[in-house]
Amino acid sequence: MRALLAFACAALLVGGALAQDNVPKVFQGMKGGKGQYKVDILESPGQKGPRSMTICTDVLKEQGSGSGAQPDPKCKRRLLKDTANEAVMEFACPERTSTMTFKRESASSVLMEISSKGPKGASTVKSRYTHLGACKEGQGAMSFDRNSEQCQKIRDRAAKMDPEKACRRSKQDRDECIKKQDDTKKQMLAMCS
Repeated sequence: MRALLAFACAALLVGGALAQDNVPKVFQGMKGGKGQYKVDILESPGQKGPRSMTICTDVLKEQGSGSGAQPDPKCKRRLLKDTANEAVMEFACPERTSTMTFKRESASSVLMEISSKGPKGASTVKSRYTHLGACKEGQGAMSFDRNSEQCQKIRDRAAKMDPEKACRRSKQDRDECIKKQDDTKKQMLAMCS
């Protein structure tokens, strides 16, 4: 599960960058970074998780603006290089610095490498982002192939969720707790639809 979180964080970090208004030039011609991207993980520490996922930058942008979510003010984002063939972005936070390098591979794909350094060591994730077109109606921010091993695990975990049992000792409103549990289960299953 830890590997899945690393993949998801890398995909969402890039997707969040694409959802911004100032998209790097390397993504021009790909609808300005909007739409859905297939993310193929080429190399990652531990490489135990999904090798492929889809992100919808439209949903990421909507979630960011709708929730009022703001970037961590302690983190600084800089665009170090911005050409039609390559972009380099740096995210410097007190606990970790990450450098993202995008290289245009074709009219619809970009190779991406995230190199990260911090107290827990250095890591590198390499992936390919392929623009697939517009997001589908009702698509979530991130989804996996429904026949993947990851989706089987998600379905198994969702099947074991019991909102009644989970909310039995809830200190908050029981109905609200059950609704949150049901919503979480729906979000999990939507990642594989």
